[in-house]
Amino acid sequence: MDAPAGLGVVTASTGAGMLALWDTSAFEDVDGYDAWEERVNERLPDAIRAGELVPVNIRFDGAYGVRVVVAPDELTEREQRYAIVTSDHYLLVIAGATACLSGLESVGDPSEAPLSVPLVAGRYAVRTTLVAWDEEPDSKGPDGRPTSTALPDFVVRIEPASGSESFRVAKETFDRPA
Repeated sequence: MDAPAGLGVVTASTGAGMLALWDTSAFEDVDGYDAWEERVNERLPDAIRAGELVPVNIRFDGAYGVRVVVAPDELTEREQRYAIVTSDHYLLVIAGATACLSGLESVGDPSEAPLSVPLVAGRYAVRTTLVAWDEEPDSKGPDGRPTSTALPDFVVRIEPASGSESFRVAKETFDRPA
């Protein structure tokens, strides 16, 4: 029951402080920095609201282990045990046939995405769970780096939208504790 289901863990990097799950067809016209600036960066709130991309954002640059699961797959028992917080639903609208996971700076370039997820065109509800992978015993090697059996930093769960959800539109994936 603890074996990862779904698509496996990938390492996704960002120098922009944010990862993103995005519909490839929504950003087909991004063909360089100027197009990225106009289509992604300058209209990020609109892209989130429209369901073109889902932010995985905790405001820190780095490389993160991410596991994407598509319903009916769920978090494993280990991931649930070390889950810190789960986001509200974000809307993801797939007009084509693929969603990609990458750093925000790579949105529009599927070749730079460490993960492509085949999805049927439609509306999806996406929730991201932050996992305290480093709290699990034996998750770190002697060098402090994750072992090969360490849990991911994030689990991103995609499920068909029911139509009754209200969707989060904030750039920050998780609310800060009060």
